[in-house]
Amino acid sequence: MTITFIAHSTPEPALYGAMAAILAELRALPLCHFPVSHDARRFPNARQHVTAQGHSLTSGLVWLERLTGRGAGAESSLESLIYRALKEDIVVPLREPLSAELSAQITAHGIETESLTVVRHQDKFQLEDCTTGKVRSNGWGRDAFGRWALGSVSQPVMRAGKTLRVALVGDFAEQRDSYPAMLAALGDAADALAMNIDVVWVTPALLGSQLDSTLFDVDGIILPGTTLTQGDHQAAALATATWALENPTPLLGINQGMHQMVTALGQRVLGQECVVMQGPSTLGSLQTALPLSEHSQPRLGNHPVKTCAGSLLAHKMGEEFTLRYNQRRYLNPHILSALENAGLTVSGMDESGEQAQAVELMNHPYFIGVQGQPELMSRRERPNPLLMAFLQQVRQSNRECDVSHAALTKSVRLRHPHFSMG
Repeated sequence: MTITFIAHSTPEPALYGAMAAILAELRALPLCHFPVSHDARRFPNARQHVTAQGHSLTSGLVWLERLTGRGAGAESSLESLIYRALKEDIVVPLREPLSAELSAQITAHGIETESLTVVRHQDKFQLEDCTTGKVRSNGWGRDAFGRWALGSVSQPVMRAGKTLRVALVGDFAEQRDSYPAMLAALGDAADALAMNIDVVWVTPALLGSQLDSTLFDVDGIILPGTTLTQGDHQAAALATATWALENPTPLLGINQGMHQMVTALGQRVLGQECVVMQGPSTLGSLQTALPLSEHSQPRLGNHPVKTCAGSLLAHKMGEEFTLRYNQRRYLNPHILSALENAGLTVSGMDESGEQAQAVELMNHPYFIGVQGQPELMSRRERPNPLLMAFLQQVRQSNRECDVSHAALTKSVRLRHPHFSMG
């Protein structure tokens, strides 16, 4: 049996394992992987990919699931890797080319090794044989949504209608280089709906009037939880959620993004003391999120969400749907009760019926927050339905705004638009 090692000497977590996943798909082979670390200060979301079984892995391993439909599984030790290779051929990504020492340990068990490295020519990535230098693959590149494609990365989907603007809290480099799942999933949904969309990036620097000028003509907003790990991004998310409340705009909040949505509404209704608490909870304080209790465990992997009858979420997703989770905080039920009179409702619960997993706001075009990570369940040929429902609402709201604008223009049209001269 043979282990094919794919070395990619790059610091970017989003690139780790991508070309290995492509080769595994082309050869119909399983992919195994060692533990790997990244610069957490430069890439705070480097390790945010969660498999269906609940394994937390380097974010770049999302490509294996997107390309093959197979999860990356748990990280492997050298012993487990050798045991697997004694039974079948496998593909393994590495950060650096296969060392002579590691190769000797593997071949001592009668297992052959193939060593390839990823080389980059302009915007294309290829596999090159480490021994012969021969190129072993065609050029692969990434499209505008960071998704991998062979050859040209231009979009083959026939699109119709005007280009819609979707605001995403975060920055392009973080999404493309550290956590690629959100941007890729947004592209999947847009493809399925044949929509033209431009992504507008809401960075922490955009506050006050700059935020207003950035958001005034957007058609929808996403608060992606994985980019909100730092305080400055949380402030940007909170300001954006507040703006969406004041200027009714379709808003989808994911994980921590949902917490910021509830915080924005809480501050509007209950006052500025309603904040996201990072420390232990105190009795009587108004918090949108609670830390885990002593006996609670992180909620990781795929879990069902039971929707509440009559909710918009139930209309869009049915009585029950599955979400991928990377959850370590839970919404405070006391603040949810306090915001009921403002129109906030719980629209999704966990399987026990005890923990709120989704919320929505009445009298708003689309104000839905979910605790899970829907982008981790998206594939190019099978977009996540929650993101598709959001984009459908974005398109519908834009059409309604166009109609309203046309009616307003007609109602104020002058009887005599000009004077005759001479």
